[in-house]
Amino acid sequence: MDHAVKHQDPDYICPMHSEIVSHEEGSCPICGMDLVPIKPAMISSEDDDAEHPVISVSSTVINNLGVRVAQVERSTLVRQVETPGYVQSMRKERHSRVSSPAKGKVVKFHFKAGQWIKTGDALVDIALDELVLLQEKHLELLLEETSEVSQSPDAELESSAKPGVDDTNDGASVEDTGDSSKSVNHSVADSDEVMKEQAVKKKMSSQDTRYLMQRAGMTEEQIKHLEETGETSSKITLYASHEGMPLDQHAKEGDEVKANGLLFTLGGLMRVTVLANAFQRDAGSIQAGQEVDIFIPGEGSEPIKGSVLQGAVSINNTSQNIGVKLVFSSPISKVKSGMYLTGRIYARTRENALSLPREAVIYTGKESRVVEALGKGRFKPVVVKTGITTHDRVEILEGLEEGDTIVVSSQFLLDSESNLQSSYRRMTAVE
Repeated sequence: MDHAVKHQDPDYICPMHSEIVSHEEGSCPICGMDLVPIKPAMISSEDDDAEHPVISVSSTVINNLGVRVAQVERSTLVRQVETPGYVQSMRKERHSRVSSPAKGKVVKFHFKAGQWIKTGDALVDIALDELVLLQEKHLELLLEETSEVSQSPDAELESSAKPGVDDTNDGASVEDTGDSSKSVNHSVADSDEVMKEQAVKKKMSSQDTRYLMQRAGMTEEQIKHLEETGETSSKITLYASHEGMPLDQHAKEGDEVKANGLLFTLGGLMRVTVLANAFQRDAGSIQAGQEVDIFIPGEGSEPIKGSVLQGAVSINNTSQNIGVKLVFSSPISKVKSGMYLTGRIYARTRENALSLPREAVIYTGKESRVVEALGKGRFKPVVVKTGITTHDRVEILEGLEEGDTIVVSSQFLLDSESNLQSSYRRMTAVE
C-alpha cells in the first residue's frame, strides 16, 4: 500500500531510471543522479475522453519542431489527371497558298527557311505597280466627297452606299487549300477595268477605291493612315492567316511577280491524335472537350495546348487502365507517328470548394486526419472527409470549417503524440 501511494502523482523522477519517482527532492538510489521535476501532463483536461485528445506543447518545442500552419480557405479546384500515351495518327490540318494580289515586285521576306510562323506574323513585303495610283485616286475622291457633303446632306448617304461589294474583307491574299479552309484569292490586276466599269454605271466613290485597296492587301490601319496624312506607298505586307511553315518557295527578293503569282505555300501544321492511358478510377472525371497540356520529351517544359477527344475508349483487362483519346495541333517537325508523350488533363472543376494544402492531410488507411491548431500551444487531431485533390490542395467535405487553422508541417509528430497519450489513458482506465 505504501508503495502504491508513493507512485501516485509523483513530482520528481530520475532522468536515467523512470521507475524511480518521488514526491520530494532527492537522488536516485541506483545511479545517484538528482531527481528532476516531472513536467505537467500533455493532455488538456477539457478533452479527457476523446479518441484523439488535445495536446499542449510549449512554445520552445513548437519552434524546435518548425511547426507551420495554414488557414482552411475556399477556392476553385481543378483535378489534374496525368496520362502517358503515344501518337496514334497524324493528318494535315491547314495548308494554304500565298500569292501576290497584283503585279509587282518582291521587296522582303520576313522569315527564314524552316522557321515556324504564328498566326498574324508578317510574311512578305511586295511593291505593287498600280497601288500608288489607286491611293491617289482614293484621296481625290475623298476630297470631292467632303466638299459635296458640306453642300448637300444627302450626298454623304449616297456616297456611303456600296456598289454591290463587301468591304469587310481584310485584304488577305492567302488561298487556303487545306481540309478546314476555303479558297480566297484576291487581285487588283484589273483595277483599271473595274474603275472604268464603275464609272460607266455610276460615278466612282471613295468606297470603291477603299474596297480595291483592301483587296490589294492594305489593312484598315494603313488606309486610315493614308487618309489622315496623304502619304502614299506602293508597299504592302501579307500576314499569316494560320500557323505553319513556309514550303515550296517560288520567288526570291527582287523578283517580279504577276497577279495571282504563287510565292510559297504555308503548311506543316498537323492534327495529332494520341491514345493515352489513365487509371480506371479517373474514368468518371474525364470527358470530351476538357483542356489538356501535352508534353513532348526533349521539347522543354512549355506544353502544347490540346483537348480530350474521347474518354474511356477502351480498357486493359490486365492493368485495368482505360484508354483516352487526346488531340492537339503541332508542327510536323516536333511529332512523329508512334512517339511517346504525356498529357495533363484538367478534369473536374469544383467552384468555391473548402480546401487546404495537400501536405496537411494524414492518410492512415481507414481514415484521413489533420491536426488543428487551437491556439496557446494546443493541438488536436481531427478526422476529415476529403474530395478531389489537385497538385497542391485537397478538398474538405466534412470535419472542418472555413477559417480553421491547420498544421502543415510536423503534424505527424503531433498526431503521434496525441495517439500515444490516448493509448496511455486507455491503459490507465484498464488498470
